[in-house]
Amino acid sequence: MHGSIEGDVVGASRAERFRAAERRIGRVTHALDELIGVPGTPIRVGLDPIIGLIPVVGDVVSAVVGAWVIGEAARFGIPRIVLARMVVNLVIDLVIGAIPLLGDLYDVAFRSNSRNLALFRRHALEPDASTRGDQAFFAGVLLLVVGVLWLLLTAVGAVWQVLQTEI
Repeated sequence: MHGSIEGDVVGASRAERFRAAERRIGRVTHALDELIGVPGTPIRVGLDPIIGLIPVVGDVVSAVVGAWVIGEAARFGIPRIVLARMVVNLVIDLVIGAIPLLGDLYDVAFRSNSRNLALFRRHALEPDASTRGDQAFFAGVLLLVVGVLWLLLTAVGAVWQVLQTEI
């Protein structure tokens, strides 16, 4: 009796919900990143780089679908740091993907949706799985941003000094 009440109230188990979500995300990821094999190579190409050939519209459509993948992961209760990593993957794909032709080649290699599916798989069934790699990634990004800002400020200061001595 208790088991049937619990099943009716709680619904599908986490593993069943994972399989359903993974199927949905997997189908979308396959279509966007790995739909067609390039003959004579192990390379697979999806719709992402193809629709990316349409300026602005292709990248926006791809980003909306990528955001849906992240939304699925969020509804599943993936840790916030992992969701942030997924967002970074999507933003990198959107920004670089917006560069004509070069961005489309990047889409073939980077495959942000496949990366996000891998993150989903890793953290969906094990909510307590280590997020150290993701934390290290953001620490590295922070160091990179600080380093670039330092270089820019140093360069601006050097230019300023040159301009001051010339006057």
